[in-house]
Amino acid sequence: MTDTPAAPPPDASDEVALAVRTLMPDLRRLGGLTAALIAGVAVVSGVVTLMIASSAMAGDDRFKAALIALGTGAAIIFYSHRWMIRRQEAAVMPVLARSIGMHFDKNASSFLNGLPARLLPKGVRKAEDHVHGDLGAHAIQMAEVHIETGGKNSRTLFQGIVAQFPNRVDMPAFFIALEDKTRPGRFLGGDLSTDGLHHLRTVLHGGRAYGIWTSWSQMEEPPALAAVIDVLTRIENHIGYGAQLYAATSNGKEMHVALSHGRNLFRVGGLFPSESEIFADVRAAMQDLSVPITLAKALISAEEAAMAKVKGA
Repeated sequence: MTDTPAAPPPDASDEVALAVRTLMPDLRRLGGLTAALIAGVAVVSGVVTLMIASSAMAGDDRFKAALIALGTGAAIIFYSHRWMIRRQEAAVMPVLARSIGMHFDKNASSFLNGLPARLLPKGVRKAEDHVHGDLGAHAIQMAEVHIETGGKNSRTLFQGIVAQFPNRVDMPAFFIALEDKTRPGRFLGGDLSTDGLHHLRTVLHGGRAYGIWTSWSQMEEPPALAAVIDVLTRIENHIGYGAQLYAATSNGKEMHVALSHGRNLFRVGGLFPSESEIFADVRAAMQDLSVPITLAKALISAEEAAMAKVKGA
């Protein structure tokens, strides 16, 4: 059955729609091959498990061997599907990034390794979907980051987007974070460290408490910093309610912002992707791409407006 061609999403250019449609045969071919592989693995795993179950092997050994066969098959199926999604995303995401003047790399390890140590909790870190380029005269980059505690009962510490862009106006270094992420727990310290920093003030908004820390304590808060804090702690006014500020830090020249998000971002593709499904994924991915860019524009504008107000006073 042939899919009825879907109309281009309203937020995608004709060039993006054409490029994605051109990729559709490859996306479907990849999905079909992966589906065939998964089906083959499932059959083989099931047959081997039945053979083991009906063998003359001792009871406990037979049970363990059957579990190994099933587990091996399940692992192959899981990683095959994951590999397929990554390949499909690697094909589509560069098209979307180019449409907004950016570049895309699936591997984001170099970006992750360069992040300030204070910004995110320690743990098992993974990063992918590195988007980078220029926003006017300003170089920006971002990636999806996931951090877990690791171990048998691993739990997620952070999941979302981390973005880097320059401060438009020079200002003192600062650190902003949810205060409950900086408080010591029953057995361990907080997820984020504020050692060596001066607590400037606390901002309450939307039921959340954000602490503001700086490396200085003997000077007034600069107007540009106050404007940046206002944007960051009321972030949903600029980017909507899909993401929340987790933490942000600046060395006075460039800023890193971590936005927590509850779902897997930049997800494009599937086993049997129809054109309408791919374009729905494209719309969601374009929205994901717009979040840090919209935030960067808001922060740059806030800094410039604050400084213009000071100069005009």
